[in-house]
Amino acid sequence: MNTPHSGYTMRCIMCGQQNDERETSTYCTNCGGVLTIDYHQTAKHIQYPLEEVRPDPLKNNPSSLKRLNRLSERYDADLYAKLEFEHPTGCFKDRGSYIEVQKALELGADAICLASTGNMAASVAAYACYFKIPCFVFVPEKTPEVKLAQATIYDATIIKIKGDFMVCEKLCREFAKSGNYYLAGDYVFRQEGQKSFSYELYEQGDTNFDYIFVPIGAGTNFAAILKGYQEMKAAGLIDKIPKFVAVQPEQSSPVVEGIFKKDKIVKEQVNTMADAVAVGDPLDFYKVLRGIEETDGMAFTATENELLESMKEMTVEEGYFTEPACAIPLATFKNNLETFKGKKCLFVLTGTGLKSSHIVAKYSLSSPVLPPKLERIQQYIESGFVEMQKSSWGQSRNTGFENISMDEGHAKLYDEYVNSINKKGKTLKEEEIKVLRSLVYNEDADLEYPVEVVDYKLTMRKHGLVSAAVKLKIQGNEEEVISLDQGVGPLDAVLTAIKAETDAFLPLEVINHEVEILSPDTDSLVIVTLTLEKEGHKFTSKGASPDTLEATIQAFVKGLAVANKALSV
Repeated sequence: MNTPHSGYTMRCIMCGQQNDERETSTYCTNCGGVLTIDYHQTAKHIQYPLEEVRPDPLKNNPSSLKRLNRLSERYDADLYAKLEFEHPTGCFKDRGSYIEVQKALELGADAICLASTGNMAASVAAYACYFKIPCFVFVPEKTPEVKLAQATIYDATIIKIKGDFMVCEKLCREFAKSGNYYLAGDYVFRQEGQKSFSYELYEQGDTNFDYIFVPIGAGTNFAAILKGYQEMKAAGLIDKIPKFVAVQPEQSSPVVEGIFKKDKIVKEQVNTMADAVAVGDPLDFYKVLRGIEETDGMAFTATENELLESMKEMTVEEGYFTEPACAIPLATFKNNLETFKGKKCLFVLTGTGLKSSHIVAKYSLSSPVLPPKLERIQQYIESGFVEMQKSSWGQSRNTGFENISMDEGHAKLYDEYVNSINKKGKTLKEEEIKVLRSLVYNEDADLEYPVEVVDYKLTMRKHGLVSAAVKLKIQGNEEEVISLDQGVGPLDAVLTAIKAETDAFLPLEVINHEVEILSPDTDSLVIVTLTLEKEGHKFTSKGASPDTLEATIQAFVKGLAVANKALSV
């Protein structure tokens, strides 16, 4: 219910100074501390610090509260989840954006700006777009494109910055001061929006949890959920507040570390797959610390492998595909079963896994492309690949390939690779064998090669270009052809010479070239991956050899065969 507030003041939690919202909505003007809103009277309804609260134009229903039946039975506890990924942009941030954008309009801002790792960018952009206020989003250069797509389609101006979130945040603050721009982010008015989480629980008839697990980045959502509980208790709506559990990835855990040291910690860099909580400077640390102390709460971390395992477990057992940050509650719960056995626990599932498809792709073993032959499909099903694919989530992509049976075509292709490698005096190590089998299994064994590289010769000069002479056998031509050309290095020279002939019937551009050296040994197996393009069509091919140049030639010739087959269909 959206009803007027009773009047409020904005107070610094560190020095107690009252602040004017027309001067700041971020940090205390006296000591630089973080701010909170104090309402003049308690109320049996949610209060927002706005003169007029418009109905949420994008959200229609509360996010679902679901009991996790299978996980409850498995771990002998009473487990629930609040499905915050059901919000309009797929993330809990919408609760805060709904209020922040209205506050920007109330204060007469010309535009709204923010720094974001992706989720907040999409959320603020969505509400700014609806309420017709320009939005500028500062994002770190490595922000996944899938997250920026939402902000882009909502007409936000995306400003990519070299550096991490801390660099973006600093620059965005300077930008806000340069004009009449409202600085959005994990600040006091966002907290007021996100506290609606707790009021929704009350409306759904269930606030009586023993523990609430909250993934922590800046700490604002933790502080907001706790503030909602505190306000409801003060108004007599509830009798007790659950114990709050702050959870973070081990590789990005300044809040958890700070809780144990009783002081704020700032990390120069944080690196975790759970990018939604990858915050080095947690703005609301002291709110989290006080919340842990006041509720007799706890703080835990989980490793990246534990996140992967729990992310998959939540998806398979309960059907909820979430971003990696949502896996932290389950992972830390499992790490401390003795503490939580028999308890009623709530997991805050903050965002959808659809925004983290790049994580799934990175840690999943992709399926090979099969020829349209029933016997090949049957061989694939019976090979053991499918079972290994399901069990290898989060592990090396090469795990288990030594036990996979190959059909005759792939076995022959594998033997050709091994013979070629052995001729160079190279003996494959166990890990290299696994990688090679993985590479071969994912190749098309029925390719017809339009060209064969018979031999090549390089002429190096102290100054100037490298010259290459490549002997080729073109399909349909009985005579061998010698192609001469030059390049800025051996690779460039050889590929340019090959392309001088092949471009006549299949012009392909090399748009990406990756080299993976499997060990520090001088005779290490090298895997080269090329991405080739023709008129918007892209093709990926790989080569393997102890010699980088030969692996590249393999990959390019194979790419010609892949492209020729695809474009001929």
